[in-house]
Amino acid sequence: MKLAAIVAVMFCAIAQLSEAALIGTNLGFETVFQSLPTSQEIKISSTQTVTVTEPGIEIPSVKALEVSNPSGLSLVDVSVNAGDAFIDIGFGNSAPFSLFASGFRNSYLFTFDSAATPTITSASIDRSLTTLGLSDSDVTFLGNKLEVNVEGLSFNPTTFVRIDLTSVNPVPLPPAVWLFGTGLAALVVTKKRKAS
Repeated sequence: MKLAAIVAVMFCAIAQLSEAALIGTNLGFETVFQSLPTSQEIKISSTQTVTVTEPGIEIPSVKALEVSNPSGLSLVDVSVNAGDAFIDIGFGNSAPFSLFASGFRNSYLFTFDSAATPTITSASIDRSLTTLGLSDSDVTFLGNKLEVNVEGLSFNPTTFVRIDLTSVNPVPLPPAVWLFGTGLAALVVTKKRKAS
């Protein structure tokens, strides 16, 4: 009976791993600026946490998140949309601005919740869709945080960014393994019945 329980738990755990994705998880968003590596980080926006849903744009306008800051920097109004394995940043609301302030960091920070973090292994720029002049070093993923550093880059209302998130792809179990597990469970049940 213990063996059957162990087999059932193992199969449930494997099935759960294969369904991990961003949809339904929480995503934190904020913007920060740092003029020099040794200077203090300045928050340009408050932190907002949203639930990732499809279809829909999770943050249609980040301007509402702007906070007063000692540097007097203004927040470029972009939209943020997250999908199953990507994050989009749209610049349709960005006028009248056309250039991000220069500095060490002028970044969009995304924080993934514990349900999504274990499955995400890396982040990369989707070059087929992104029109902002990001370099690979501008996008970093560490732990549960994704940073997109846009310092000094120019943009216009048609500018677009897509960051692809690479997830763990569990190796699918062949049907023979499922059949073996079911047969093993049946043997345990049969043995238990004969013993009774």
